[in-house]
Amino acid sequence: MLRPGPTAAPLLLATVFAVAAAADTITLTNGRVIEADRAWFEGNEVRYQKDGGIYGVPKSLVAHVDSHSSPAQSSDPDVVKARERLAASDPVEATRLLRVALGRDPESLPALQTLAEALLALGDARAARDAAQRAVQLDDRNARTRALLGDAYAAMGDRASAEEQYRRSLLLQRDPAVQRKLEDVAPAPARPAQGAQFRIRYDGGVNEPLGVAVLEALSKAYEEYANRLGFRPEDPVVVLLMMETSFPEGRVPEWAAGLNDGTIRVPLRGLDRLTPRLTTVLRHELAHSFIAARTGGNCPTWLQEGISQWLEGGDPNREDAAVSALARDGKLMPLLTLEAPFQTLAPAEITAAYAESLSAIAHIIRRSGPDGVVRLLAALGDRLPSEEALPTAIALSYPEFQKSWEDYLRGATRPAARPAPGRGP
Repeated sequence: MLRPGPTAAPLLLATVFAVAAAADTITLTNGRVIEADRAWFEGNEVRYQKDGGIYGVPKSLVAHVDSHSSPAQSSDPDVVKARERLAASDPVEATRLLRVALGRDPESLPALQTLAEALLALGDARAARDAAQRAVQLDDRNARTRALLGDAYAAMGDRASAEEQYRRSLLLQRDPAVQRKLEDVAPAPARPAQGAQFRIRYDGGVNEPLGVAVLEALSKAYEEYANRLGFRPEDPVVVLLMMETSFPEGRVPEWAAGLNDGTIRVPLRGLDRLTPRLTTVLRHELAHSFIAARTGGNCPTWLQEGISQWLEGGDPNREDAAVSALARDGKLMPLLTLEAPFQTLAPAEITAAYAESLSAIAHIIRRSGPDGVVRLLAALGDRLPSEEALPTAIALSYPEFQKSWEDYLRGATRPAARPAPGRGP
């Protein structure tokens, strides 16, 4: 199966076919149809752009792709063959053919444009940038060339340069797809401290200085999560400051029931300042709000809790020693049994469920990096069930991931325990 490619910014990575506004249709082997702004083959995946996001589906789950995009015309047989190889998910052969074509005609604009696409498909963003820059030198008023150069800069993580090229492309030719890419890389407009992000409510009294401190902590975490996840909730997050409810000692507060619904309930009785533990809880619950908004509620509980613990801070491997002991003793709960809310578990199992959730996320990061988590949330947000979202994001099925995780735990050395920041009273 495909292992994720070395892309610097997967959610900003360009398509590898011509820029066009027409929609493409992906038909899955189970009969489901995905309407996308555009679709293309990349490695062992079919990648597609939809509503400003980039998603991927394993080719094994795709019956066929109906593309309505029209690449720039070329009479050079090697360029034509290169495009065929690119469509067949063979960027290596496409690159070879294009270099042959450029050997004959170094000033072939279609060859340089297609070479940039092929190099992006190979994950070589710098070489793609060089090819696109050569194309710009030939015709600096070609909208597609400017967009390709922006794609290369975006894949390199150079958002400012990508933004400049996308703007130049749009000045030459309006294109909704390029406009969405511009919105992805352009800095978000400045937001008011509260209005656009949070709605603060008090229950049982008012402590304005503490409320301001809570809001500042949440606002800081909000910007951090938006950058790490490449996503901002469309609606403000409601925060209820409960002045008459005591701050809980346990991992599962008494007031937390079911999945996070986007409302953050903060018990503040007995507190007059922001403590490290309160900051950790705020970060954890805000993470739930982000996940719920990103996936539309289509997220297993173990994934919600694991990602929330990862985002709240601390070493993501901090639970591996305890979970490794469970694995070696044959007491590890399969992740499939942790998809439902943890309140359905026996009290003695809840602590282990939280630990397993974080350990599983740490294994995703170990294998696929933080981008694997971002891709997984995107796949769930595209309404894929978890058994399809996992192979889409990390190229492992549910059983394969479970086995990989358990194999690691049984063979892992016990790491030194490192307490997570903010877990003290």
